[in-house]
Amino acid sequence: MGILKDLGMKQIGMTDEGFVVETPVSEAMLQPDGILHGGISAMLAEDAASFAARESIDLTTHTAVGLDLTSTHLLPVHVGDTIKTVANPIRQGGRTQVWRVEQFRKSDGALFNVSQLTVYIKRIAPRD
Repeated sequence: MGILKDLGMKQIGMTDEGFVVETPVSEAMLQPDGILHGGISAMLAEDAASFAARESIDLTTHTAVGLDLTSTHLLPVHVGDTIKTVANPIRQGGRTQVWRVEQFRKSDGALFNVSQLTVYIKRIAPRD
């Protein structure tokens, strides 16, 4: 998990809301104006949807690879808050999945980001 572990991301997993990830906002995640960097929001959205997509496939024969990500930032998030990222499938086809990801500030429950990730389900070569 590399950088995600360093950021403090915690996988809650599949819940009634969808696939949930929570991440505390630290100084290292801020852009120069002192609010959460949009790239961090996008990265967390893509990772939550990718983790969710992987739960729906046989990982011995396939992997999930992000193809396209759109991310719309609606509100600022400040250091000390926690991000709740929730991924839900829009479509889970044979080789393509589309996921809607919503991110909330845990301090007030406000929706601050909406993203969509298209995932390609790729067959992996058998290992000898």
